[in-house]
Amino acid sequence: MQSEKPPYLRAVTTDLGRHPSTNPDHEGGSTMWEYLIVELPSFAPPTHAPGASAAAQALNEEGERGWEAVGMTPLADGRVAVLFKRPRRQ
Repeated sequence: MQSEKPPYLRAVTTDLGRHPSTNPDHEGGSTMWEYLIVELPSFAPPTHAPGASAAAQALNEEGERGWEAVGMTPLADGRVAVLFKRPRRQ
């Protein structure tokens, strides 16, 4: 059972894809990737405490789940959508 995401995180889409890799653990020499797009909460002014903002906390939480942020894009309402990927679990 997957844990529920905090209310400020919203998965927009999940997709699977292939990316060439030299991963010796995967047959055929390619890694299957899983993708996730998440809308971050509004950015707060920077602080001296690393990870203090809700956006930084959201990124760190996804990182702890094995997701790596690979792209970001601004949305019309001022928020940011982040593209994450991780190796597909088989």
